[in-house]
Amino acid sequence: MNRLLLAGWIFFILLSVCTESFSGMVVSQTVAFHFQPHPDLSQFLDMDFTELTVPVAFIQKIGHVFSFFVLTYLLWKQRGSIKSAAAGSFAFAFFTEVLQLFFSRNGCIRDVLIDTVGIVLFCGLYVLVKRRKHEMYEKYESRLS
Repeated sequence: MNRLLLAGWIFFILLSVCTESFSGMVVSQTVAFHFQPHPDLSQFLDMDFTELTVPVAFIQKIGHVFSFFVLTYLLWKQRGSIKSAAAGSFAFAFFTEVLQLFFSRNGCIRDVLIDTVGIVLFCGLYVLVKRRKHEMYEKYESRLS
């Protein structure tokens, strides 16, 4: 079941990044692809964060964070290793941003960093929950002694 959820989530992310317009996909349920065999790879180095002042763009970046939070969780459930899940999610974030350049979208390193926020949030939550579980276990053990 975890494998199926993971495959479905990866498919959703790939569909979202390769379709000509994410908003067109969401609003008018139109999925269209426009392959660009020779993209301008210099766009990948864009680090302009001013786009985040536009509410629609900001909401879309929250979607990036959420997507990679969920991806990291699903990879962790599949692989059983938080480090492996984080590395896999980061590699996929990098891959999807480069892939966007070939589909007339603006893939950039800034979005890899935004995707990484979701990865780090999951890892942070994982550490907090694990620490809390350990503290509760020790407290329970001390009561038995």
